[in-house]
Amino acid sequence: MADARELLTYQVTISRPDNYGETWWRVGNAGSPAQAAAALTELAVRCALEPLSPTARCWFVCDVRFADDVQVDYFVGSIGTTHLGDQLRGAAARIREVTDAKSGVTHPTLPPRGSH
Repeated sequence: MADARELLTYQVTISRPDNYGETWWRVGNAGSPAQAAAALTELAVRCALEPLSPTARCWFVCDVRFADDVQVDYFVGSIGTTHLGDQLRGAAARIREVTDAKSGVTHPTLPPRGSH
């Protein structure tokens, strides 16, 4: 089990496509970096399995933090449903990048996050 200081909390809320007032997905938990990255990757897969209009948009909030409240990844805003998977996989990649950096493992730098 990871040291409590190394645990991450993640909160993700996604509105129904083209209905920002209704929640479609809401997940959150705490766990090791590997568990948090796996959960976000699984949510990306689940979102991809839903038949969605390519022009639909959702309100998307993703907040990932260490136990000491240091932010690992954060996104809030309107996003095309076709980009949800990319954003979630990007958050999982950032978790791996940040936690690997803390342990001395290096990876190529990821490009800055932006809204779609």
